[in-house]
Amino acid sequence: MKKVRVVLVGIGGYGGAYVEDILRNPDDLIELVGAVDPYPERCVLINELREKGISIYYDMDSFYKEQSADLAVISTPIFLHAEHILKALENRSNVLCEKPLCSDENDIEKLRVAQMKSGKFVYVGYQWAFSRAITTLKKDILEGKFGKLIEMKSLVLRPRTRKYFGRGVGWAGKIKATDGRFIYDSIANNSAAHYLFNMLYIMGEEGKAAEPSEVSAELMRINDIENFDACRIFVKFPGGGEGCFIAAHPVDKEVEPIFEYRFENGSVYYSVQDIDKTYNLLPENYTEVGDIVAVMNDGSRKNYGDPMANGCAKMHIAAKAVIEENYGEGCCGIEATSVHTRLINYIQKNYSIKNIAPELLREKDNLVYGEGLFEKALECYKNIYNSFE
Repeated sequence: MKKVRVVLVGIGGYGGAYVEDILRNPDDLIELVGAVDPYPERCVLINELREKGISIYYDMDSFYKEQSADLAVISTPIFLHAEHILKALENRSNVLCEKPLCSDENDIEKLRVAQMKSGKFVYVGYQWAFSRAITTLKKDILEGKFGKLIEMKSLVLRPRTRKYFGRGVGWAGKIKATDGRFIYDSIANNSAAHYLFNMLYIMGEEGKAAEPSEVSAELMRINDIENFDACRIFVKFPGGGEGCFIAAHPVDKEVEPIFEYRFENGSVYYSVQDIDKTYNLLPENYTEVGDIVAVMNDGSRKNYGDPMANGCAKMHIAAKAVIEENYGEGCCGIEATSVHTRLINYIQKNYSIKNIAPELLREKDNLVYGEGLFEKALECYKNIYNSFE
C-alpha cells in the first residue's frame, strides 16, 4: 500500500499533538519523513523523533532541498500560516494547516490562486469540522430537518495565566508583528476559534461557511497585552437568524465549550461539562454531556456524538484524501475558512478594545482576571442582547 509522505511544520505547542499521534498511534497510510521547527527542543518528544531517525530541519526551504512530502501539516504561529501554506504548495505538497487560514484577509486570494494553480488541497484544522458529529449535523440542517435558524449562541470561559500570554516569540496576544504584519492573536482567532467558526460553518452550504450579513462586537482587555482577551461577537445571517459568541480568558472559573442552536423545528445542545447545569445554562432534558444532541419540538431526539472524539482525525482524513487524489476544495478548505478570517479582520478594524476598570482587576496564582466578568458572561449567554458593560 502506498504511504503518504508527511512533513510536520511546527512540532512545539499544538504541533506536539501530531507528533504524539504519529508515534503512539501509527497509521499504515502515514510515513513521517521530516519535521521543521526553528526551536525543535520545545517538542517534548524530540528525542523519540531523533531515535527513529526523523530528520529535523530549521526551516521549510532546508527540508524541500533534501526531500519531498505529499502532505505538509502546519502548526506554526498564525501570522506565518499564509507564508508556510504558499511554500508547501510551491513544493507540490498538499496542506493541512492549523486554524486560522491566515491572519490578514489580503492573503486569502493569494492562497486561493496558489491552491488552484498547484492542483493540491488546503485543509484548515478547525477540528470540529472534521468530526462525524458536526458533518452529520450540518447535513441535516442543509436537508431542512430543522427548518429556519432562529438563534445560535456559544460560550467558552477558559482561564489562562500570565504564562499563556508569554508564550511564543513575541507574537502572543499581539495585533501586529514588529515588521507590520497582522497577527490578530486573540481568544476568537486562536484558543476558542473552533467554536466561533463552527457557528458559521454549519450554517453554510456544503464545503462552505455562511458569510454574516451583519457583525458587531464588544472587545475587552484585562491582561497586559496588545489585543483583546474577552469578547462578545454578534452576527446576523443572510437567510435569517442570528448568533452570539461569548469567550473570555481572564475569568476565575471555567466553562468549556457550550452551545445552543435554536431552529424552527427544534434545538441543538452541547456541553463538555455537567457543571454547566449549575449555572442554569442547559435544559433539563439535555443529559448526554459531551455529545451534541438535538431535541425536536415533537419530542424526538438525535444524538450526534462527541465532536472532540479524535483531535488528530483531521490528519488521517487529509492523508486519505491524498491517496484518493481528492485535490478539490474538499473538507474545510480555503473557501469555508476564509469567512472566519474576514470576520476577525472586520472586528479588529472596526471595534475598539476597552480596558477593564482598574478597580476590577484581580490576580491569584498568576491568573489575572476581571471581578464579575465570569458572571456577566453567563448573563450574556442567557440573554444574548446583554452587554459586558
